[in-house]
Amino acid sequence: MKKLVSILAMFILAMMTGCTKIDQTERGVVLHGGSVSGTVEPGYTGYIPIYTEIVHMPVKVQLESMRIGAGSKDMQDVTVGVNVNYHINTANVDAVYSKYGKDVVVTVLQPKMRETITGVTPQYIPEEMLQKREEVRLRMETALRAKLDSAESHIIIDGLTIYEFKFGDAFSRAIEEKQVAEQNALKEKNILESVRYANEQKVIAARADSTAKVIAAKADSVAIAVKLRALKQQNTKEYITLQWIDSWDGKLPGVLANDKIMPIVDVK
Repeated sequence: MKKLVSILAMFILAMMTGCTKIDQTERGVVLHGGSVSGTVEPGYTGYIPIYTEIVHMPVKVQLESMRIGAGSKDMQDVTVGVNVNYHINTANVDAVYSKYGKDVVVTVLQPKMRETITGVTPQYIPEEMLQKREEVRLRMETALRAKLDSAESHIIIDGLTIYEFKFGDAFSRAIEEKQVAEQNALKEKNILESVRYANEQKVIAARADSTAKVIAAKADSVAIAVKLRALKQQNTKEYITLQWIDSWDGKLPGVLANDKIMPIVDVK
């Protein structure tokens, strides 16, 4: 009889005892009568279900994405998409559960993400968001960390990335008009450059022609001077004859005295 009672008691105890396995990416939050009384490390854990509950809380790095509408510094609409990698501090799992339960993402992370995005984007105009994308990302990440720390959420941010900036129709039209204006300005600049180059080539050619003429004139002057010096070194009669020839118009004189045609040049 006693043996039967012992077996029955062991059976009842076994039926009343639970066992759960805590994964390496989790921590177990122990609840006694609904109140947090501690945590359980990874491994198998036994407990009495009618009095104790083990809540599995993930502590691995997780991804939370958000895509919301915001405004720019110049009051333009912009849709921003961000990805946030985060995890719960393993040393404070019980505190997180006590404060937020298992809805920590919905309760604290998502609202802080919204506050961060709508707080940072109004500090930039659309062009700056595109040109300073890394600066905007860093400011969002820093602001989100500060907000979560201030709320004592025990959520650790591992990284934040911006995967989208989508602007309204007004900005798209402005960008298109700006591109057209820049293309027209570039076209006009190229035309002006072509005209300037052609004019420069004309100036260069004119200068070269003028230089060539000056050089030729100087060469003629030198040649004449050399020729004159050579003639001066000869007898006076030949020099005078050469001067006469240079001034001769090419016509021989008519009939001279005694009806004789006299040669002009004495040819020997």
